[in-house]
Amino acid sequence: MKCSKCLQNAIIFQPYSGLHLCGQHIIADVEAKAKKMIRAHGWLKFGDHIAVLLSGDQSGNALLYFLKKLTAQRHDIRITAIIITDKKSANSHTLRAERIAECLDTEFLEVSWSEEFKSRAGTFMGKKQGLSPIPMFPTSHSILPDSIAQKHGITKIAWGLCLDDAACVVLDSVIRGDGEKLVQNSSTRDTLIRICPFIAVTAAEVSLYAELCGCGNEMTINPEQGDGLHKDTVTMLDSYTNNHPATKYALLNLGENLMGLTTGIAGLIYACECCGKYQRGGCNDGSILNEVTNGAS
Repeated sequence: MKCSKCLQNAIIFQPYSGLHLCGQHIIADVEAKAKKMIRAHGWLKFGDHIAVLLSGDQSGNALLYFLKKLTAQRHDIRITAIIITDKKSANSHTLRAERIAECLDTEFLEVSWSEEFKSRAGTFMGKKQGLSPIPMFPTSHSILPDSIAQKHGITKIAWGLCLDDAACVVLDSVIRGDGEKLVQNSSTRDTLIRICPFIAVTAAEVSLYAELCGCGNEMTINPEQGDGLHKDTVTMLDSYTNNHPATKYALLNLGENLMGLTTGIAGLIYACECCGKYQRGGCNDGSILNEVTNGAS
């Protein structure tokens, strides 16, 4: 099958658009969608210092590559990578993330969530022993990236999230009866802006983009985590999308319209406060830490 835009062989078919695209045009398509989201939300401003969360997966790698390419001629914008890991066991994920940052000539900050865990544990013990109280960290958002941002003058944090993530957040909120989250006033949210340039790009296209740009790896997308209801929601959404290809875009548009362009659907999505990675329904490390938090308070 030939590319719908040229005579090259196509490598992907987009069921929602009806287009067959070659490597050159899937790269152009992904970047065009990402730029459109950035313009729509005003995500790039003069003097920005943007931090990209890297965990070694393809979406984070692809996002760092895209932002470095996009801002190559913008000397007023600084790009940094944040690598959150457990210092006790430097794993292959961390090493991959470090290599990507170095290959893309990007400064990176490496921090350990286990150290943050120890800090909180000390806070809880101090409270129990009647020592001077230390302000508690919030437990609902990704406080570790936020604290890093405050220390290093970071103005925005970029997540390598995609269309699949956004659509699932909207549908999951409705099914759980949490629809009010979709219409919350943006003034109640954190001041540190989250940006998700790939939020209108499917996970499969982000993965292919990473491989074509030379920043992919053998890792697959992070395995699903979360409760049974969430997993059923994901399965149902994927199944329905097979018959109705534009479903995820419809959910993205719904979330964007309800949230408003100032905040957008990115305002609903946060990484795990412990490991720094986005996990649908919460990750195991975060659940353990929250149990300790609640038990000690």
